[in-house]
Amino acid sequence: MQPLMLGLVGDGASGKTTLVRGVVRLLGNQGVTPICLDDYYRYSRTDRRARGLTEADPAANDLELMMQHLATLRAGGTVRKPFYEHRTGTLRGPEEVAATGLVLAYGMLTLALPDLLPLFDLTVYLEPDQALRRAWRLARDVRERGYTAAEVMEQRERREGDAARFIRVQRVLADVVVRFHDRPSGSNPDLDAELILRRADRATPLDPLLARLQQANVPGLHITQLDRDDDGKPADLVTIDATISQSAATAAAMILGVGIPDFQLAECVNLGQIRTDDTAQHSRSLALTQMLIVRRLLQRSSDAT
Repeated sequence: MQPLMLGLVGDGASGKTTLVRGVVRLLGNQGVTPICLDDYYRYSRTDRRARGLTEADPAANDLELMMQHLATLRAGGTVRKPFYEHRTGTLRGPEEVAATGLVLAYGMLTLALPDLLPLFDLTVYLEPDQALRRAWRLARDVRERGYTAAEVMEQRERREGDAARFIRVQRVLADVVVRFHDRPSGSNPDLDAELILRRADRATPLDPLLARLQQANVPGLHITQLDRDDDGKPADLVTIDATISQSAATAAAMILGVGIPDFQLAECVNLGQIRTDDTAQHSRSLALTQMLIVRRLLQRSSDAT
């Protein structure tokens, strides 16, 4: 039996790893294989600079090998993948990765080749506000990846064109687009969340899960049917306020958790974790976003069978 495949794509520091942690917490008992596709760099950080390449450029990545490995994992196999040490910017490995019940692939170029899209049961594009993502990237790269603030700023200018040409063009291919908007307080957990859940056509009725959430009339959670999203596709828009109350978030989680194997409401406190420095803060909007993605994935699997 082939595993489920979830593909996450987004620019650097867009929240891919954060979303991965939530999915692993929700489905870890079923077996989850996370695979970081940014490990498929062809060159070290020093060599990329010497060649005038940014990490967003497909020429700096071994996309053919990445696709071969994902196809093998989709078939339930095992691969020996490269490993990139982000802290030092050096190539290491390889490391062995075996498929389990769910293969969770995440990176900047997850859908960069046409033959990659059919490998996934569900694809998600992460698109936080640009200023928010840049702040996240500056903090992460200085704290975890050995950059100075000046180097992060210089790299930002060099890679902007490549990000537009190679990363953002993948948004139109995704089944779900997730956006986060910072609240004026500037506190990390103060995130308004938007999920654009694309439909096959305009005549498709509201998804039953979304209909249940809408019927529950949860304060701080809103559902709107869109004729067209920003990419011209029919979609359902779910917005979750940063200020959603604990009782409202619990009501929504009880509805979302019904279809998640072994789900325990008490586990919600371990979802929505945003890491800053050496601490983790809880965001209810992020936790519900993680649950919605998992429910969407499991629903796709159910529909396929």
